[in-house]
Amino acid sequence: MVSLVRMLSTQDTILKQEPIQSSLLPSYKLQPIPASTLLVLQSYTPPDLTRHIRISFQDIGFQGRNLNWYAFIDHVQITKEPLRPTETVAQMLSKQIEKDVVKMMVYRQSLPPEGGLLKIVFNVDTVIKRAPVQSMYLSPNALQPIPAGTELVLLTNKPDAYNMVSLPIEDSHIKFTLKDVEFKGFNQDWYAFVKHAGLQLVG
Repeated sequence: MVSLVRMLSTQDTILKQEPIQSSLLPSYKLQPIPASTLLVLQSYTPPDLTRHIRISFQDIGFQGRNLNWYAFIDHVQITKEPLRPTETVAQMLSKQIEKDVVKMMVYRQSLPPEGGLLKIVFNVDTVIKRAPVQSMYLSPNALQPIPAGTELVLLTNKPDAYNMVSLPIEDSHIKFTLKDVEFKGFNQDWYAFVKHAGLQLVG
């Protein structure tokens, strides 16, 4: 089984286009990344004297670029492991009576201060979309390729009285909002096909 080279953020961090202090760079050269995010790498280099690694991402780009970002090595971990598919949203829905939302139990009544109880996990190479329709009907600006093995932290509503968090389902797609991360200028109202992705608890 082929191992994926991925970068796990072990805490909230900031990717940079230069290996210097974030405070010295303009916002368009910075990308916040929440803890527990897992991104598939095209390449990476060992830490330099400033303790930064240079990374390039497979398919995913931030601020319009996927090459030559820098991460502080103490905030991330490089992993080389085979893909382990998670239960898909479609499989979760098959166990529910309601089909217009997918529900997942969490173990706290309130959102953590920084937000983000769940993450969306992609089992296959896919695209996320700005509408729950086939990709052929959407412009490139409404599509974001996502490689298998990517895990992105979500912003969600607070759990209900039964400790359940719900996300909408529309036309066989799960609708979600990303925490801190934007693609094509948007972090909210993205859709993923229910057979291509699953949900996991953060942490």
